[in-house]
Amino acid sequence: MRILYFLLTIPFYVLGKIFIFFNLDDSNTDFLKCCNYLENLNLVLDDEIIDILFLAEDHRANFHYGIDHYAMLRAIYFTHARKEFQGASTIAQQFVRVITGRYERTLFRKLREQLLAVLITCKFNSKIIGTAYLNVAFLGSGMNGVNGYIRWKQKLLSELDTLDKIKIVSRLKYPEPIKDKIRWSFNMRIRIGNIKTKIVKHKSLPTSL
Repeated sequence: MRILYFLLTIPFYVLGKIFIFFNLDDSNTDFLKCCNYLENLNLVLDDEIIDILFLAEDHRANFHYGIDHYAMLRAIYFTHARKEFQGASTIAQQFVRVITGRYERTLFRKLREQLLAVLITCKFNSKIIGTAYLNVAFLGSGMNGVNGYIRWKQKLLSELDTLDKIKIVSRLKYPEPIKDKIRWSFNMRIRIGNIKTKIVKHKSLPTSL
């Protein structure tokens, strides 16, 4: 499967190189911005939270190169055939989106995001990208990244237990709002339960949760 993903990603890589060479739509500027952030990252997270992150948000990360073609096709099918929205963004894409601050709902923005994700994935390993994303991701009102979470919990990074790490990853999908906390809490319980189930199924992390 990894070979297939590699072959499918080659056109995106070539197009991405063209984009940054000509700095189309400031793509080279944003590529350098992403690279600079990753190269100067001063946060170290343990393997457990990174494993939880990829298991919950990007479980085919070991196969793809920044974009998940299978998830893209599935999202297109559900969106157009069933009228159900499904995300297909990898961790690298989500990181690019946050760093560049580009959130417009256009196909061009999505393509540009995919190209940059491929380019940074070819240059940096998944743990660095995952760590960087957890450092900048919006987790709730006034709470950005893991550092925002530990300040709120008044804990040290080393004091986070497995459940804390699951809650952090769950907030990526359901950031804590200022209002409507009841609905948010309900969604969080479901998300936390789903991630726990995935952990037990993959037997890759502690199962005594």
